Amino acid sequence: MSKNTLEFYNVGTKVKLTDDVYGTIIGVSIGPNHAISYQCGWWNGRSYSTQDFNATDIEAVVTTEKTKIGFL
Repeated sequence: MSKNTLEFYNVGTKVKLTDDVYGTIIGVSIGPNHAISYQCGWWNGRSYSTQDFNATDIEAVVTTEKTKIGFL
């Protein structure tokens, strides 16, 4: 049996999405070929927005705690 592991950022991790937008990871999805995407939320004045981002679309991670899961 082969065991694969994935590492991903925890829900609640603070991230930099663009030059001046910081958000929080509010969901994690695992897609085909173990592709990880993150649903992020952020405040813009009085409005709250959410959007899905590929791991490569996140500019920087403010907190760096990761979770590791394994599959058989």
